[in-house]
Amino acid sequence: MGPEAAAELYRRIIRLFQRKYDAKYDDDFPEILLMSIPLPDVVEKPQEIEKIELMLTNGVKNLEIAGADFIVIPCNTVTYFLPAMRKAVSISLIDIVEETAKEVANQKLRKVGLLATEFTVNRKLYNRVLPRVGFVFPRKKEQMKVTSAIMNVLSGRKKQKDRKLLRQLIEKMTRLGAEKVILGCTEIPLLTGKSRTVIDTLDVLAKAAVRESTKPSGL
Repeated sequence: MGPEAAAELYRRIIRLFQRKYDAKYDDDFPEILLMSIPLPDVVEKPQEIEKIELMLTNGVKNLEIAGADFIVIPCNTVTYFLPAMRKAVSISLIDIVEETAKEVANQKLRKVGLLATEFTVNRKLYNRVLPRVGFVFPRKKEQMKVTSAIMNVLSGRKKQKDRKLLRQLIEKMTRLGAEKVILGCTEIPLLTGKSRTVIDTLDVLAKAAVRESTKPSGL
């Protein structure tokens, strides 16, 4: 979730195996099950909360039945539903927000910017795991533009004006004291590209997936 972010996560996992483990043949790579769930909107106006939770819990159950050893979800917003999902299965669910918080702690950052969906910001999904870290958020009108940019990616439109907007917001947050800016929506890295000033949550999750899949008890 969304489909492009899931496809990009898959690609990054494969690239990491190629670079870190010199993977070449098909059996050099882990077995991967990809499930794309057609959730109701979780970006613009999330309203069907109970339906979303039910679809997510059914999704992780199906992945467990299919033989998954662990699950990664390339979406920051739906980590709000992780407690319910974790209760539904006996296998591990890796939390993209918690993994990103570990990266913030490893880099000893004291103040970060956050570009994410309004739901992620309003539900304080990052504040709860980084209680001692200061945050810089977009203003209300800026957040509306961030949401619009995310929706454009979801509909297959990667607009230059959106790239420019997000890069300007990253620069602004840095001027306001953010040591790094968390790209807290997995569609955003598809627009911004690589930068030393950001923490790309897709990269963080890809590394976590590779880490888990190479454990002795992994895939």
